[in-house]
Amino acid sequence: MASSDLGEELSCSICLSIYTNPVMLSCGHNFCEVCISDTFAMKRRSGIYSCPECRTEFKTYPVLQKNLKLSNIVDHYHSTKETPQETETFCTYCVSSLVPAVKTCLRCEAYFCELHLKNHSKSTDHTMIEPIRSLQDRKCAVHNELIKYFCARDSSLLCASCSTNWKHKGHETELLSAASTKEKARLQKFMEKLSSKTEEAEKKASRLEENRDHLRQKSAGLKERVTGLFGDIRRELNHLENKVLEEISTQETSLSALCSERIEKLDKQIQETYRKKRQVEELCKISDPLMFLKQGAQTEGFELESLFYTENLNEELITVTLINALNRLSKVIPEVKKKYKFNVGDSTDMVLNVNTANPFVALSYDLKKATNTDKEKSRPFHPERFTIQQVLSTKRFTSGEHYWEIETSTCGQWGVGVTYNSVKRKGEYSYIGTNPKSWCLNWSKGELTVDHDSESESVECSVSAPNIGIYLDYDGGVISFYELSYSAKHLYTFSAHFTEPLFAGFYVNDDAWVTIAS
Repeated sequence: MASSDLGEELSCSICLSIYTNPVMLSCGHNFCEVCISDTFAMKRRSGIYSCPECRTEFKTYPVLQKNLKLSNIVDHYHSTKETPQETETFCTYCVSSLVPAVKTCLRCEAYFCELHLKNHSKSTDHTMIEPIRSLQDRKCAVHNELIKYFCARDSSLLCASCSTNWKHKGHETELLSAASTKEKARLQKFMEKLSSKTEEAEKKASRLEENRDHLRQKSAGLKERVTGLFGDIRRELNHLENKVLEEISTQETSLSALCSERIEKLDKQIQETYRKKRQVEELCKISDPLMFLKQGAQTEGFELESLFYTENLNEELITVTLINALNRLSKVIPEVKKKYKFNVGDSTDMVLNVNTANPFVALSYDLKKATNTDKEKSRPFHPERFTIQQVLSTKRFTSGEHYWEIETSTCGQWGVGVTYNSVKRKGEYSYIGTNPKSWCLNWSKGELTVDHDSESESVECSVSAPNIGIYLDYDGGVISFYELSYSAKHLYTFSAHFTEPLFAGFYVNDDAWVTIAS
């Protein structure tokens, strides 16, 4: 194989150079160790690693297996590759033979071997560098003089003539060595900053990875709990359903057997009737009166048994069994919720407190619905009664997690939330949401806002008549509002430190109404 062809075969597809410390992926493709490591480092955030050659994806960070055989081939290729002699530089003063140079003097523009270098001037004006093939690249294109200076303002390389040119008058120029030292120091500081930023970025990436893994674990655990909860409810539901169906089937089997027995008896009676009928027909054919009367007496005393009556299913018993099953299910659900640590009180027993209701707030018979009305209700004085169209719940919350749902009207203005019982009962700051003791979601003219302590913020709503879900975590200091349609949509969450018992609060105006869902 030609050297160029072999070089192509030994080239990394990422850097396009000959392999350096080649490693192999499980898919069989080889890369430089640094190249593939840097490639996978950039993909670490996404968590998806793939081969740059064949796009094979790996679920975890791939194992980089050093390819010893390929590494040996690369080393052999480097050792046998011919090095062009033209790249070597030789001492200017060794005329009898070609002796490789060890230094180049930029002032003298000459090459020196070890021997002639000893006799060369040690003056600082003579700048010595490693041997180079040609000095032409180090000369000014305009003056054909060696470049010795650097202009910091223009970032340009200058020869001695350029440095005195009017274009660079007043500019700070310095020797290449000094400029190089400064630039190296600047780059070193820059590298330190880059290292610091890289380290910080890697720490952030590591924390994000940990957070992602934590989210995955938490999501998996939550899914397992939800699946277990619904699985237990489903099994109990199937058991109760089968219990009711079993009662129906038992009654059906019993009544069907009774019907079959009576049908069999009726069939026998029908056959006996047909037999008697034929007997009477034969009797009527006798013309001798004596014989007719003798045999006719034998047909007396035959009567049909009255078996034609039906019994129906005992629907009352079935209904009682069904209600008992549903009651059992209502007891099982809280047990299952507790088992899987969904300990959120549903607050289905929440009702409105008449003693707090404003006279222009009408309450339903079951104390679940509050409606704004123009007709003042006759209610006795009570120190807890509001002078504005508000009412509180009788239920109070002092700890734990709770959830309740509110059905709302599209007309008028309404507000739902929570408040301390110590909130004022009259005046501008008695409205829930306008003081530091209450948190409220308000609806007015088709727009929703959240209000607390005279601060208001608009929230988006996707339906014209939203039903609202309210979640309260007293100990965690959280009160959240959700829009309920086909699924729950988060509207807003207040964070607070609750210091008093909380009550559900309701405000209705302009014929608006709200109902606590059962």
